[in-house]
Amino acid sequence: MRKVRLGAAVVLAVFFTWLVWRASTDDGFRFIWNRDEGEFVVFVGAVGLASLVLHATGLQPRGFAQGGGRWMVRAVAYICGAVALMLLALGAGTAYYDATDCPSGDSDCLSLLGGMVWSLVSLAVSAVVVVVIELVLWRRRRNTAANRAR
Repeated sequence: MRKVRLGAAVVLAVFFTWLVWRASTDDGFRFIWNRDEGEFVVFVGAVGLASLVLHATGLQPRGFAQGGGRWMVRAVAYICGAVALMLLALGAGTAYYDATDCPSGDSDCLSLLGGMVWSLVSLAVSAVVVVVIELVLWRRRRNTAANRAR
């Protein structure tokens, strides 16, 4: 199963690299699924994150479960959670400023900038949450090791 995960991770990483290369070198390369080209960025990000998840679960050494835990898997989970929170904050902030500052549906409205600010705030919140979680896990591992030593 580990080899299958690593194989799929490599395929997704190659596909991710090809998408990024193609989008950066060819101005005519477009991917519009529903409304706008921003969906391409979300798609490429999802492919990249899926590749990271498969790499982390396939490469995490088994002996690390006792010492530092599954740190590679946790790191990828933190990244995925932060990205998901950023996308939610971007959507919520944009929708809020669309409703309050641009009720007429003006195409020159800058509500997306407000959503981006919310997204940056969510990134800071994610960083604080990760630090707190890692401190709690570190203290738990330290207490468990101290109890075993007794």
